[in-house]
Amino acid sequence: MEEFNLSEFVKYYFSYFIIVILFVVLGVLGSWYYTDYMQVAMYKSQTSLVLTRSNDSSTITQNDISLNKNLVSTYREIIKSRRILSKVIANLNLDFTEKELSEKVNVASANDTELILITVVDEDSGVAKNVANEIASVFKEEITSIYNIENISIVDMAIQAEEPYNVNVLKQYIIGIGAGFLIGSLLVIIKFYFDDSIKKPEDIEEKIGLSVLSTVPKYKKARRENKRG
Repeated sequence: MEEFNLSEFVKYYFSYFIIVILFVVLGVLGSWYYTDYMQVAMYKSQTSLVLTRSNDSSTITQNDISLNKNLVSTYREIIKSRRILSKVIANLNLDFTEKELSEKVNVASANDTELILITVVDEDSGVAKNVANEIASVFKEEITSIYNIENISIVDMAIQAEEPYNVNVLKQYIIGIGAGFLIGSLLVIIKFYFDDSIKKPEDIEEKIGLSVLSTVPKYKKARRENKRG
């Protein structure tokens, strides 16, 4: 196609708009099928720990603060160690391996603080909550024997999530509609670009280089009804 005619394209686009509508419907159906039959709903629960004083005094000294900041990154690794996770699996009688459980657990620390966040993700919201709380309890017990200090306190216990964190039905339907619209529109554009059929007299002049002397209108035979008197 040598020259792009916008008005001609708009007319062509809307004449094949049924293709766009068809792909939009397919996008909606695809989003519905993925949401209801393919996507696995995952639930997230979180518990938080804080590093406190490391001696028998009732006040926190500057040495405690410095020590705790140095220990935060180490504690994050210890929480996901086999020593902690194996005991959690045994205590809760979980059907997980240590590697599988480790993949469900994320440990992070708030910037410039001694707060450690333990997040557990699972298909079962109850399991996610129980595992998060058990990890915090086991870690608090085990760290005493590892470092011979008691500087861990549980700030917030995990609660059971009511809604999955990875399912957003509205967003997924919008994505399906948008994808269907774009694919359908792209197909119409491609069809328009490669369509070299004659649509108007001017096309003959452009493609063949000859002037059109006359045109013959399309004739529709009228239906006649025979009347019998």
